[in-house]
Amino acid sequence: MTNLETVVYIENSCNGQPVWIDTQSSLFWIEHNQQKLYQYHEPSKTVTDCELGQPILSLSPSIKNGFIATLKDGVGFFDIKTRKVSYISKPEPFFSDFQSTGGIADSQGNYWTSTSISSKGRRQSHIYQLSPCLSIDRFSHEGIESAAEPAFSHDGRTLYQSTKNGQHIYATKLNNELQPISTDVFCRISKSEGQPHGLCVDSEDNLWVCHLGGGLISCYDKQGTRIEKIDILAPNVMHCTFGGENLDTLFIATNGTGYDQYLSKKQSMTGCILSINVGVKGLKANYFSG
Repeated sequence: MTNLETVVYIENSCNGQPVWIDTQSSLFWIEHNQQKLYQYHEPSKTVTDCELGQPILSLSPSIKNGFIATLKDGVGFFDIKTRKVSYISKPEPFFSDFQSTGGIADSQGNYWTSTSISSKGRRQSHIYQLSPCLSIDRFSHEGIESAAEPAFSHDGRTLYQSTKNGQHIYATKLNNELQPISTDVFCRISKSEGQPHGLCVDSEDNLWVCHLGGGLISCYDKQGTRIEKIDILAPNVMHCTFGGENLDTLFIATNGTGYDQYLSKKQSMTGCILSINVGVKGLKANYFSG
């Protein structure tokens, strides 16, 4: 394992799962407050950005239409050249406080996005599955409010979710039609190590977990046993994904707030995209096929 390196200081935070696009040798991520899309081109070590023009919450690559985007009020295609969104679905149009915690494509070309709404005094969380034919179905878990986008096992038959304001990560077994068979606790994060947030899976089917409020990232094997821990000089570790020419670089995004008062921003790793070689390769990003 190599040492952590700061790829870029972004001051604020990376919102939504960063995604590595191998055809462009680039890492893409969005920042909600600035409403910007950032691109880190690894060969040239340069960072560029563009205005989104609207509050996009997460992006995943799409085979036909550039990006598939989760917005505050639905899902649509985002054209990076025109910066326009073509809506596909608005699954919760009747709720004023619809929120999304992110989205990701699976190996079969579907797009999954997690949502949170308020109903009758309590929040409800759902995951929506958008198929390549643009039909959308609700995939529900009673009592589970997702903290971030879901992640999938190597074979696409296990869906992982971190919980908002909770300590658990859940694993849902899926059948061939990607319908839930069973949901169990995969692992529990101790309160002293923050809360689970962003997730990603490597080529050996290990699950990498970002700790919000814990200042670290952990790796769990398929049985839910922690096999690796990386301490990070930033309390809020938000998201992670694999990328680089050989998919052997783990990129880690931290929030730009909450750095220790005894550390200067220059010394800390808050508000950064970090990189580290962890001795294992990641999985190639899935593309939405619609």
